[in-house]
Amino acid sequence: MTAVTSAPSRPRTRSIGQLFDAALPVISVLAFAGLWELIGRLELSPAVPPLSAVLTAMTDVFADNRFQTAAINTGISVVVTFVPVVILGVLIGAAMGTNKYAEWAGAPYLSLALSIPLVSLIPVFMLIFGLGRGTIIAVIVAYSLPAMIVNTQAGIESVDRDQLDMARAFGASRWLAFRRVVLPSASALILAGVRVAAGRSIKGAIIAEQVIGLVGLGGLIQRYGGAFAVEDLYAVILFIGLVGVLVVRLIGMFERRFAMAR
Repeated sequence: MTAVTSAPSRPRTRSIGQLFDAALPVISVLAFAGLWELIGRLELSPAVPPLSAVLTAMTDVFADNRFQTAAINTGISVVVTFVPVVILGVLIGAAMGTNKYAEWAGAPYLSLALSIPLVSLIPVFMLIFGLGRGTIIAVIVAYSLPAMIVNTQAGIESVDRDQLDMARAFGASRWLAFRRVVLPSASALILAGVRVAAGRSIKGAIIAEQVIGLVGLGGLIQRYGGAFAVEDLYAVILFIGLVGVLVVRLIGMFERRFAMAR
């Protein structure tokens, strides 16, 4: 009688590897936090306070009405602008990816937007839109729209032409083939563009507010920096970083779920 053997080691190894992969970002963050705390405790530079002091300052900063107002103003600028940017970026990218004349017309401006230092455009936007939300929205668009266009165009151009030809051979109209074949095939790169655009939207809003220096979290960073309130300054920067990471991770989770659903 032959004994039946089992090999539980492979599933166990796989589960341990998954646990390690999940724990690795946490370990990295804890290591960075420990190094930050150590450097702060050594008092090597007044510009690097201990992380514990920054976390303590966070409670006071978050309770301040100025911070709450600034966070709301920045959030409104990003949220109001982001959805139209995604829609406009998909439309322009789809046009450039499917129509050679649209690509020829838009390629020089897209290359210019990707290569020019966008900070240099902020004074121009200030002259046009003034020292208010209009300039901030214009900067967010300038920072995030090119990423959406490039990713959408690349996604559409990567579609398998054989699938598209087969759909047309079966009598699918141009719009039906675009909706049923092109968009699903390009969705991965389009969603990646949404993730990139989300991070760049937050970055653009903060940079514009710093230059204007009057509103939002960027303006608050300027005030804390000018007053040498180092702990409060790091508290705001850490908050912005955490929000950015959370937003990008949430979009990434939706992207993975969408890919699995396909």
